[in-house]
Amino acid sequence: MLNRAKLLKLNIRSKKTKIVIPIPLIIFSELLDCVQDLIVIVAFIVPNIEITIKEKKYSIKSILNIINDILEVLRELKHCEAFDLVDVKSGEDIVKISLK
Repeated sequence: MLNRAKLLKLNIRSKKTKIVIPIPLIIFSELLDCVQDLIVIVAFIVPNIEITIKEKKYSIKSILNIINDILEVLRELKHCEAFDLVDVKSGEDIVKISLK
């Protein structure tokens, strides 16, 4: 249920703008799950491929391990109480990322 799901809430405030973006954690989980499925298909077709990101090469298996770790973190965040991940203030500007 999306109405009872944990939300990642992004607040950006400055003199001229105020932006509040609530993002359900289930959206991140589903997106990463789909990406993981696509990478598994690519790994089946081309098993020895390496992906280069900023001049560093990563194997498909290491990328799948990273995605699995991120999915595990998202699963654990669902059981946490509300807290702030980022809270930065500079003068009148505020950037705040919180889990509600």
